[in-house]
Amino acid sequence: MPPLTRDDLRLALERGHRPRQDWALGVEYEQFVTDPQGRAVEYSSQPGVAQLLHQFADWTGWERKLDGEHILGLKAKDGRMLTLEPAAQLEFGSSPARSLGQLAIEIDEYMQLLARAEREFGVRFVTLGSHPTARPEELERIPKQRYDVLEPYLRGKGGLGWWMMKTTCGVQINFDHSDEADAMRKLRTVFRLAPVFNAMFANSALKAGEFSGYASWRGHIWTETDATRCGFVESLMREDASFEDYIEWVLDLEMLFIERDGQQFDLRGRSFREHLARGEATMEDWELHLSTPFPEVRFRPQLEIRCADTMCPRRTLGFAALVQGVFYDEGALRAAEALCADWTMAEFQEAWHAAHRDGLAAQLPERVQSPGRRGLLDLARELVDLAVLEPSDAIYLQPLIELLEKGVSTGERVRDLFQGDWGQDLAQAVEYGRCTQVPVRFEQPARQDSTDI
Repeated sequence: MPPLTRDDLRLALERGHRPRQDWALGVEYEQFVTDPQGRAVEYSSQPGVAQLLHQFADWTGWERKLDGEHILGLKAKDGRMLTLEPAAQLEFGSSPARSLGQLAIEIDEYMQLLARAEREFGVRFVTLGSHPTARPEELERIPKQRYDVLEPYLRGKGGLGWWMMKTTCGVQINFDHSDEADAMRKLRTVFRLAPVFNAMFANSALKAGEFSGYASWRGHIWTETDATRCGFVESLMREDASFEDYIEWVLDLEMLFIERDGQQFDLRGRSFREHLARGEATMEDWELHLSTPFPEVRFRPQLEIRCADTMCPRRTLGFAALVQGVFYDEGALRAAEALCADWTMAEFQEAWHAAHRDGLAAQLPERVQSPGRRGLLDLARELVDLAVLEPSDAIYLQPLIELLEKGVSTGERVRDLFQGDWGQDLAQAVEYGRCTQVPVRFEQPARQDSTDI
């Protein structure tokens, strides 16, 4: 097999290009599975998450995805998926949806599936960004090979990487680019807007039975997971940044593992640049390595925004609508680029940490404040106002408009309720975060290829 070339490395990113008429949106939407008091329902417990996956397969007809004898996910013919995060957090992956209406149908059908499981098994599906009752050492890890390497790697880094793996849930939005210039422009803009997204979607005030000290404890966790592959990447935020810069950054990241004949081999301690120089690298190795950086936005090969705690289904659709309305309209994208164009890296970092701590109450760095723009709430309102959507799609922004009218992120609200009216009762926090209690109440056309889900 001939050695990989720079053209091969670029090809893995260029595969994400799509003509504008084919642009779509995808959502990756995570939930904790708990009992009514918030105690974890683990993979192997009875009933457990493995049992739930088998039941979901029976109800939907989706294909079971196995690792040896262990069920680790499901896949539908249209591309929808159910997968598991390291401590059996459930993740729904939508199809590449060509419209917000289609995305709403898929999320609504998924909520119906979860509601049925709640009725029959007595479990709860909780959309809080951090586990309300458990510490990482108290949670069973699912039997997936890659975590045999990833867990000791992250624990060896110190900080909060173990907490990230086992006690967090987020929402990722995947969206398209037409060419390299468009891709890098959008990547750069998401990096710049990361503090705004963090503040708007802060929803992890609780950790292991207590107030975390943050509106987004999950966001803070990522700042202390692995500085080499998380957070901001300064070289990619320059105006002239290119795919070559992205490749150079990823080449120097430490590898985790490779796969050969269904088995994984630990390659910690070696960068991909060193692996490439040995002449041993394959395209599969490169694509696997591209899945191991965790910055606020990355190529997969579509763009993936990683700034948000998990949230209720209506706000998840609102997040998707915001992405479509800002990143798929030239005028809106140009205006979004300008919102933080003159900030320094130190100012981005300051705003990012403030967003984790204070949510929408966070103040902007002093130098970039102006009349009418004092805090991240002001920037969030400006960003939502920029979104350009067809009238039939604008309804999906309404949950974000309502959030910003109140001016308080969910993380701030949960903090105040937990320390006030709830009397630190975790069962009330679980019920508050229960995603099936927030129906997707948008008018939708009938799905033409609907399954039992």
